[in-house]
Amino acid sequence: MAIKLLRLKSGEDIVADIDENEEFITIENPAQVVPMGDPQGGTMQMGFGPWVPFNKGNKVEIRRDWTVFIITPADDIVDNYRQAFGSGIVVPPTRFTSKQHLTE
Repeated sequence: MAIKLLRLKSGEDIVADIDENEEFITIENPAQVVPMGDPQGGTMQMGFGPWVPFNKGNKVEIRRDWTVFIITPADDIVDNYRQAFGSGIVVPPTRFTSKQHLTE
């Protein structure tokens, strides 16, 4: 399973740990990406809210034909998702790229 961002035909953006087969996408611990405006008119930010909060379990199956696209989200989105809905593990940014590290 891998953390991905799904856009559904309904327009919802969902971040979740997903597993795929030909007919369904199984999402675990789904969180909806919610735009959050600054009351003072500042920068628009994104937050997470539970998706399907009344589900007894933590998995939901979605028919593949209901997805518009599936992408790998930016690292900061993955880190924030893991803190709020997943393992809690955040991967710190590296100081060097692997090439730089080998030469220094």
